[in-house]
Amino acid sequence: VLRSRSIPLSGGGNNRRSNTYKLSALLKSNSGGKGRNARGGGRSSNNNAGGSVTVKPLPPNISPDDIADNNSNGRVCHIEWNHLLRLPSKASSSSTRHLLSATTDTGAKHQVRALLALAGGAPIAGDLRYGNNNHKNNAHQQHYNDQGRQQGRVDGPLPDGSVALHARDVFLPTVSLGGMEFLKDEPFVASVPKRWREFFGVCEDDVRGLS
Repeated sequence: VLRSRSIPLSGGGNNRRSNTYKLSALLKSNSGGKGRNARGGGRSSNNNAGGSVTVKPLPPNISPDDIADNNSNGRVCHIEWNHLLRLPSKASSSSTRHLLSATTDTGAKHQVRALLALAGGAPIAGDLRYGNNNHKNNAHQQHYNDQGRQQGRVDGPLPDGSVALHARDVFLPTVSLGGMEFLKDEPFVASVPKRWREFFGVCEDDVRGLS
């Protein structure tokens, strides 16, 4: 489903892998969001009132001119993603889970979470805010689903209440920070969370060199 809603990109510059895809949407922050989750924290919440950003998916075949004409409805955002691994099946989940690498070029609120779930139909494990199919606060997404588009669903929260989104690489080629100039030349790489072995059967040794 996610691949069918994305644009395949060719390899080449910016260390892009050959199996890279691009997913695009218009994102617009909803007013009045409160709490840690509304500020983009890594923890999920049992509050299923809907997402704190509105998403209007952009079809893969849309032209740059069409995007320009529609951007009054929100901020045009993209993620580039790669499939890394198919994760072992877990009795606690009715869905097949996959490990993806996602790259962004903007800092829009909940960009990766909202695009994968609401535009791509592939919500992140544990993300009850965007992956529970409760879109009463998101008219664009409700219309999108009403057209018969398959939408993924999150089975439930992870045992520690987190969202399975991990900031793997941080690379700041154009930003100067005191004592962190090394990020201009090479990214900072953080190991995958240790509890992912328990949750998903995957550890750092499994992903080292893939992303």
